[in-house]
Amino acid sequence: MSYLILARKYRPQFFDQVIGQDAVITTLKNAITLNRLHQAYLFCGARGVGKTSLARIFAKSINCTAGPTLTPCQTCEACIGITQTNSLNVLEIDGASHTSVDNIRELREAAKYLPSSGKYKIYIIDEVHMLSTSAFNALLKILEEPPPHLIFIFATTEPHKIPITILSRCQRFDFRRISVPTLKGHLKNILSQENLSLDEESLTLIAGCADGSLRDALSLLDQILSFCGNETNPQKIREMLGLTDRALICGIVSALTEKNTTQCLQSIAQVFEKGFDLKIFAEGVLEFLRHIILIKEGGAAFVDLSPGEKELAETLSKKYPTIRFVHLFQILLKGLEELSRSEYPKMVLEITVIKMIQSEDFLSVSEILQRLKNQTSNPQPAKTSSPTLLPLIPTLSSPSGNEEIQSWKRFTQVVLTKKPQVGSFLERARLIEFNPPTIIIGFEAGSVYLEMIKDKMAVINEMALEYFKSDMVIKIKPQSPEHTINPTALEMREADEQKEMGAIRKKAVESSAIQMTQNVLGAKITEINRIKS
Repeated sequence: MSYLILARKYRPQFFDQVIGQDAVITTLKNAITLNRLHQAYLFCGARGVGKTSLARIFAKSINCTAGPTLTPCQTCEACIGITQTNSLNVLEIDGASHTSVDNIRELREAAKYLPSSGKYKIYIIDEVHMLSTSAFNALLKILEEPPPHLIFIFATTEPHKIPITILSRCQRFDFRRISVPTLKGHLKNILSQENLSLDEESLTLIAGCADGSLRDALSLLDQILSFCGNETNPQKIREMLGLTDRALICGIVSALTEKNTTQCLQSIAQVFEKGFDLKIFAEGVLEFLRHIILIKEGGAAFVDLSPGEKELAETLSKKYPTIRFVHLFQILLKGLEELSRSEYPKMVLEITVIKMIQSEDFLSVSEILQRLKNQTSNPQPAKTSSPTLLPLIPTLSSPSGNEEIQSWKRFTQVVLTKKPQVGSFLERARLIEFNPPTIIIGFEAGSVYLEMIKDKMAVINEMALEYFKSDMVIKIKPQSPEHTINPTALEMREADEQKEMGAIRKKAVESSAIQMTQNVLGAKITEINRIKS
């Protein structure tokens, strides 16, 4: 006889054999006992959590010769047919391969006929969300007015893709992912029936990698037994699953809390050299940080670590307040997203770890309040700081204060607003002569702007006429050395901006709120910028 995989061999046949779905099972049992059967059920949940298995058990319970019953006999024609998936009255349909409207029309025609035996004709449609829009519309008709002998059981991993018109006509049951302790207990039970055993750490690895799916857990167990034979151990299982050595994860988390950059980088190098997946390694570190946070906040019952790892997590949790570990978690989570997309995962992880080490520690709320109290009762002068300031443009000794220069500056600002490109050329010119109706400007010899502005002179003169309200003509002539004393409009604008920024900087540094922040939180001013409205 050929080998039967564990997922099929130990597929549940009774309600009490289904694990991790107590709420769903209780509701279905009550529906059978009270004879309150609905025309359509929707089973939602992740893969491998028992949706189709429970659908079959439910179908057996209401179609069994001894039924409706909570314990189908498993020996009558109806039970055997459902178990072997060849029943004429309980039909399993793969929604992914029967997506067209014609498939549903055929189903609708066949559904009109009474079951050949038993009380109900039951359709189990798996991955129902894969049906086309027209197929859903065809299905809707029979759901609106179903014959009394017909029951639908829909199963899906993506209920959000099902039209609301279908959802509103179904009783919905949400299947939960199966917890790691529950999976471990079930695997132990199966191993004992197979006369095999695994240590706790190996079982934890399998249950953790299954991500809440019993089918995945049994498939992994099958694979591990084939790979390891009778010599199973955690290290072999890690190699097969591509998991990183836990010692490396524990080591880098310890180094992070000690701010030991060298040790962190060495751990990453070891992971890389051994050929482990850096993404899986980073996920392991992230999970360990989560365990520390849970332990620190009284959630030790939700932590699934070996005794030695749990002891380490408890020790590390005492080094920092919770907010610090949360901050480390957030930095690594963001880095993990970047690592997943990058062609250079090692470099991304190294920089992320350095960022985690160099991030500042957080103060607790109580510490901040105490510092505020101390500051209020005993105010201290603010610590001096060195903001990054741009150098001021030197004050020019030119006639920048006379009316001609100021009038020219105002005109260039108008041009800059209306014609930015023309204005950017014009404000780089120096005013040589302001003698209405003539204005003479000059550029440095060889300046690129000299050539570029020649084609714009007609526009400039037109705007000058509009601005000065008189026949004003702007001309260009070569710039002599004596003309350089006059500032350009650009230099004057930048000087005005620097003067304004100087006032803003002075006001910020002397602010009582800023000074208190420096004293209470130990903050330093590194840069001051104007917020644009």
